[in-house]
Amino acid sequence: MSSEVMSQGDIMRKNISAVMKAQHEVTQARTTQARISDAITNFSGSMAFVYIHAIWFGFWILLNVGLIHIPHISEFDPFPFGLLTLIVSLEAIFLSTFVLISQNRLAQVNERRAELDLQVNLLAEQKATKILDMLDQMARELDGMSHRFNLKPDPEVQALKVSPEPQEVLAVIDETAKDESKSVEKKVKEVDEAVDDITDEVEAVHKEVKHTSGRLEEVAEDVDDIKEELKAQRQTGEHLVLK
Repeated sequence: MSSEVMSQGDIMRKNISAVMKAQHEVTQARTTQARISDAITNFSGSMAFVYIHAIWFGFWILLNVGLIHIPHISEFDPFPFGLLTLIVSLEAIFLSTFVLISQNRLAQVNERRAELDLQVNLLAEQKATKILDMLDQMARELDGMSHRFNLKPDPEVQALKVSPEPQEVLAVIDETAKDESKSVEKKVKEVDEAVDDITDEVEAVHKEVKHTSGRLEEVAEDVDDIKEELKAQRQTGEHLVLK
């Protein structure tokens, strides 16, 4: 057994060196075309690219609007700068192509890293399952020898001792997502039904108010008729008194 003492820093440095070595190998394995594409993409995403284009566009515009006069050169691309528009459009097409090439390469690298993470996580889960199984066996053997631990079966431990397959995990994720979707749909349906009930109640109240308003109008008309009759009777009485 080795007597060398390693700290967590030494282990971390070892892991970082391994990761950096793997990244360096991926970088060195690039083709010449991929190197050119990455170089152009990196340059197009820098401030130097912005400064160069700002100077270029400014000088081009000033030269073609007559603010800068150079014999036999000025105003070769008058407003609206059709040649400049063509050049910039072609540049945008090529730059977008280079960016897509670099993104595709980085996507492949990220996919490889994701695969590595998946395999490491699966291995760690299997190790944890094996350790849990060994600890459970040790606890049972100690309890069988001394009978002092009063060990009770734990259903959760028994379930965790089985390492799930990736397909099983994906199935549980899909099933949970479907259950959540159904729960959301159910809540939305309940809300819709509640809104419909409230709408029906509002319509019923509106009809009742409309009906009440009609009755009030009828009562108002009756009152007006009574007023007219009383007024007519009063006038008749006054005529009789005068006679």
